[in-house]
Amino acid sequence: MCHLLLLLPMLGLPVFWLWPIEVAAPVYAVIFAVAVWTYGLALRSAHRPVETGREAILHGRGRVVNAGGRRLTVQLGAELWNAESRDALRAGDEIRVLGVDGLVLNVARLAEARDGSKEVAHGA
Repeated sequence: MCHLLLLLPMLGLPVFWLWPIEVAAPVYAVIFAVAVWTYGLALRSAHRPVETGREAILHGRGRVVNAGGRRLTVQLGAELWNAESRDALRAGDEIRVLGVDGLVLNVARLAEARDGSKEVAHGA
């Protein structure tokens, strides 16, 4: 289907064989405009950020719901995930996802910077 959309202007060329130029030119202009509009939609959708999968989770921010040693339960958006951390975390701490290993997230605590922004703290 994608290839047919790319060929749409070429597929419209036979209108010049079938009709006089006064009729074929406006029809072809409409076909060409639809093709350009379709290409614009395709390019816009190709540049949208990832909204699903591993890439969407990576570098996401959340909070610790349940802490029990190195094994944690964290909330990312509306989802609960199992997680591991090198940091000693407590329930309510804000975290950032550093990596994904299967269904277990590798997280680190977010620390307040002096300017008020949040950055990842790498403690032991």
